[in-house]
Amino acid sequence: MHGAAVHRKLRFGPFELSIGERVLRREGEALPLGGRALDILIYLAERPGEVIAKQELMDRVWSDVTVEEGSLRVHVAAIRKALGDGQFGNRYIANIKGRGYSFVGTVVALTDNTESRNERFRQQGKLPARPLMMIGRETVVSEVGDKLRNERFVTLLGPGGIGKTTIALAVGRAAAEKFGGEVYFVDLECLTDPRHVAGAVATSLGVALKSKDPCLELVKLVRSRKLLIILDSCEHVIEAVAPLAEQLYRQAEEIHVLNTSRESLNVEGEHCYRVPPLDCPPDGLEQTANAVLRYPSVQLFVRRVAARAGSVVLTDEEAPFVAEICRKLDGIPLAIELAAGQVAALGIKNTVARLMSRPELLRLSHRTAVPRHRTLKATLDWSYDLLSDAERIVFRRIAPFAGHFTIEGALYLAGELGVGTGEICDAIAGLVEKSLITTQIDETQAQYRLLDTTRAYALEKLEEHGEFDPISLRHAEYVIEQLESQKEMLSAQPRAERVAAYSLQLSSVRSALEWSFGSHGNDKIATRLVAASTRLFMELALLIEWQAWAEQAIARLGDQPGNSRQDLARELRLLSGLFLYSSWTTDIYRALEIAERSQKVALKIQDPDDMAHAETMLGAANHLAGNHLVAQKHFEAGLRHSASDSRLRAGHYLFHHTTLSLAGMARSLLYRGLLDQSLDYARLAIQEGEKSGNPTTLCRSLILILPVYLALEDWQRSEQYIAQLNDLSAAQALKPLHAIATGFRGKWLLLQDNIRDGVPLLKRASEELEAQRHEMLNMDFVSDLGVGLAASGQHEEALTLVGDALDVQQRGGEFLFVPALLRVKGLILASRSHGDHPEAETSFLSAIDWAKRQSATLFELKAAMDLAELLLKQRRVPEAYKYLSAVLDRIPAGIVSPDHKRALQVLNRLQPGLRAVG
Repeated sequence: MHGAAVHRKLRFGPFELSIGERVLRREGEALPLGGRALDILIYLAERPGEVIAKQELMDRVWSDVTVEEGSLRVHVAAIRKALGDGQFGNRYIANIKGRGYSFVGTVVALTDNTESRNERFRQQGKLPARPLMMIGRETVVSEVGDKLRNERFVTLLGPGGIGKTTIALAVGRAAAEKFGGEVYFVDLECLTDPRHVAGAVATSLGVALKSKDPCLELVKLVRSRKLLIILDSCEHVIEAVAPLAEQLYRQAEEIHVLNTSRESLNVEGEHCYRVPPLDCPPDGLEQTANAVLRYPSVQLFVRRVAARAGSVVLTDEEAPFVAEICRKLDGIPLAIELAAGQVAALGIKNTVARLMSRPELLRLSHRTAVPRHRTLKATLDWSYDLLSDAERIVFRRIAPFAGHFTIEGALYLAGELGVGTGEICDAIAGLVEKSLITTQIDETQAQYRLLDTTRAYALEKLEEHGEFDPISLRHAEYVIEQLESQKEMLSAQPRAERVAAYSLQLSSVRSALEWSFGSHGNDKIATRLVAASTRLFMELALLIEWQAWAEQAIARLGDQPGNSRQDLARELRLLSGLFLYSSWTTDIYRALEIAERSQKVALKIQDPDDMAHAETMLGAANHLAGNHLVAQKHFEAGLRHSASDSRLRAGHYLFHHTTLSLAGMARSLLYRGLLDQSLDYARLAIQEGEKSGNPTTLCRSLILILPVYLALEDWQRSEQYIAQLNDLSAAQALKPLHAIATGFRGKWLLLQDNIRDGVPLLKRASEELEAQRHEMLNMDFVSDLGVGLAASGQHEEALTLVGDALDVQQRGGEFLFVPALLRVKGLILASRSHGDHPEAETSFLSAIDWAKRQSATLFELKAAMDLAELLLKQRRVPEAYKYLSAVLDRIPAGIVSPDHKRALQVLNRLQPGLRAVG
């Protein structure tokens, strides 16, 4: 784009279109318009008065893809909505029947290169984007900010649509600097199950939960941080929000909590602030335009009409009608905005006339549990009455979508109209124009959403027409198709893009799951849905929530006789996810059970890849349990199945079983002391990880095989792989794996006797992994950190660390690290004092016994060397010689490793003392 085009700007009416910046502004404020819509607007506005054929527009805007004409209509509708086209006599885009579109507004090219005022704004902290306007709330925001600063725990009370969320966001932005940007907004609107509240808060704060008491766990994880947490829309999950908010207030002195709710939480520490309606002109006041415009409700009304209809000048004749509307709607912002949408279509007088002709719409029942709820419902009733038949059908049938949906989704659910795609697209465009659907258009496609109150109303209409179950079934089927069709495509994308895509789908997935498992649901659909959504929940770190769905699905699969091959494949996928969950929570007993069931299912399917997948799970479970010989047998079986002609299906499995089997073989052989063979498999695991084309798979391969190179004291290759792991995990935003890279760096330094630099890195890695609830991944570094702490003289901290780790290992059946932990416990005690030597000896003997039972010869040798050194200090040479020589005798001939060489050196040192005793 040449320099002149970069700075070129066009003005029409109150709008300014910056070509270079690709921004449409109204009175200095940027309007939300996506890339495709901007392309259309720019192309039309640069050729005012010309009739542009629809095909020419589509070829220009969608040059790289083929699209239906309906897509063009939807984007033109979005432009018209932004411009308020066709309302109050203002016209910008005309549809010339049979020919195309023409820009009919007066366009002025701006010659200066200066930027318009207020043309940019930034999102503060972790808050949603700033709304375009907030009127009449400055005093409220200031008062709530003061109360929150002094009391720490504030609930904004008021009916739906009163503006609680807008005020809370404004308070959050004003307080962002005080909290160093640590302001977190938690949208509870789409949650229907109170059990998910703590998980939603944890996700917003960037932490993962896995405890059976998530509230207590969350408080422990964040109690030392200085945060402002905004919990939005609490009323429908108040039984879960109340105890969580109270615990945050009582147990975390630096945490401030701001809630929005239709009713108070009624817990200790809560200070309520009832949000007042916007001030309205009182009846009997002078009803001139200047007089009524002093009131925020009227200001909001006029601004919202102008946003739809272009520049609006309120006249003295219209002013009394506007004042009447605002009074009748009781100053509730949402109701005013809905009324403004109708005014843009009907005009002010007609709108008032309709309101007056429907007195039931104006009843404001203060006797109900939710004050003024009838006002919002009545406004929606009125809007619904204005829809065409096609719009009504589409409106109610898109109700199952919780959160965002696309035009394709709407077509799928409303596709039984018996009419063409074009009519459904026109209906969506009409609903957007009537403000019953909000829209967000990006570079790829339009995303639509029903507001919560509007969606609840649409669901009622769906029930009234007897369509709730059949349309909910279609919605669940659509969600499944979306999840299944995108598996391979998303698996090749960077993790940040996968997470963004899955986040948009989460609410609808939950909605479909709730219906599928409900009283009118469908078992087959339910199990298909859980299987299809497995990767979504994994990517979003919602393992606890997914596990609950998966357990229900597994139970229902077990109740179905004669399961098909597809059913068995879904069962295997569910078992695979449950296996990962059990491993993550260090419940290895359960992981072994799941792996055994997976093998039985895979045998029924008779697919080589499925068999390899199941054998890999069995190998991994036995490895974590410390059964190295058994683990090796299963890894070998997995590799045999992987070596067949079957092709690994990208996105089908939750882990790459070939690389895991190769890395598992390397680990099993390492523990057995067979380092030469272990090195061969480590090299193959890296090669396979690189061939997979998946950065996460390669990172996991590096993590699993790095101990092989460290055991061989190949410092150069170890450093190379640690750097590769560090860079890859950082580029992919894989926080736990990046923390592991930090831990390996610390371990690498510690093994070369650099305690000063190694221990802080190990500590940092351990803290990060603990914060992210990855104790299993942290176990690799506990032993090293214990050694480092003891060498630094911090014996008590080291003993506590190792003791806690041993408890975790033995409680969950993950015995893999027990020999190493017992050995380190012995080292800590031996270095603390002479009085601890007897207990240290017991620990070394226990380590040797555990290692022998596991066939973990490498760790048996390490513990025997440490025991020999301790006994030598006590001049118990024959015993030292006996223990060490017994281990060395069991090592196959030809096996050489750094530890083996050191053991022989220790044995040689014992020889003179042994002869002297003899």
